[in-house]
Amino acid sequence: MLNVIKRTLIDKTFLVTLILAIIALLVGHVKTTDVNFQTVYSLAALLITVSIYQELGILKHIAHYIVSKCSSSRTVFLVLMLCAFIGSMLLTNDVAILTLVPIFFNIKKYMHLPSMTTISLLTIFANLGSSVTPFGNPQNIYMVTFYKLSVSQFLSMSLLIGAISLGILFFSTLFIRSEKINISFDNDQTIDPKKLVILIILSIIVILGVLSIIPINIALLISILACLFLSKESFLHIDYAVILTFVNFFIVVGAISRVAFVQNLMTISTKNPIATFISASITSQLISNVPAAVLLSQFTNHVYALFLGVSVGGLGTLIASLANLLALRQYSAYSRNHTNFKFFITFTLLNVLFLIIFVVIGVLLIYAS
Repeated sequence: MLNVIKRTLIDKTFLVTLILAIIALLVGHVKTTDVNFQTVYSLAALLITVSIYQELGILKHIAHYIVSKCSSSRTVFLVLMLCAFIGSMLLTNDVAILTLVPIFFNIKKYMHLPSMTTISLLTIFANLGSSVTPFGNPQNIYMVTFYKLSVSQFLSMSLLIGAISLGILFFSTLFIRSEKINISFDNDQTIDPKKLVILIILSIIVILGVLSIIPINIALLISILACLFLSKESFLHIDYAVILTFVNFFIVVGAISRVAFVQNLMTISTKNPIATFISASITSQLISNVPAAVLLSQFTNHVYALFLGVSVGGLGTLIASLANLLALRQYSAYSRNHTNFKFFITFTLLNVLFLIIFVVIGVLLIYAS
């Protein structure tokens, strides 16, 4: 538990937002209603569930099985990208990155794949894939709860951009050199069928809570009880800093949204769908797409434009998405060859390229809607 507390207290994103939240409380106007507890509880329940999946080795087991069936390096690359894209839809972009980066470095021992390019694209497609489902990333969870969107309403916004992203994913594999391979893994970790069934039921309950079909506090309580029963160790691997960072975001955004200058600027910047989309994309580059969604939602009802803006806005700078920072942390931890700056350059160049492409796509989608 001490390690959990230490890990939380040294998290730079949490510390920065904590300082800003304290300043907001001291000099700004903050209300208790600024903190969207539906979103906070949803995020906590999802992180608990995902931690159980990781602790039981289910995600790694599936990924190892799929990769062992591949016959070429290009196929492995495609499988990794699809795992990132689809996995982020179901279990968030953060989890896709946390799971697949270590698996990639394990695979790299047996074959050649460009580390920086692969992890950069893996992160890009995890971000894009996570935009497809209501629970794929924190900003989606927030928007679903804030705007009270149904599943069908959300999917009507996300499926087309998701399909376009998937098409670009397949196209990107053409730039990866194809070499014959033969990889097998030792599956020394067995999965308890009873625990798997319980975990699937838990996942359904949590999703129902996120979508407000059942009370989220009940879903959170059930997830805590399930974690105690299935894997107590999972509590030690939950990223509590992300939950607390969200609370800080709400406090800061609440204070900022009541500043007269900001109110005027945001009102002008969100007066129509295109302006909202561009504002969301740019704001995400500066303060990350999660707080951008929270901030701009206070001033606009152009939900589709805001959704596209913060989804596309997760591409670009390193701080555009918390998942981007997580990817850098993962690369640094597993590469161990002091090439963080080179990775930063590669990561940024690829992200900016995809950002430009998807800004154009976003504008076209808004005009067509």
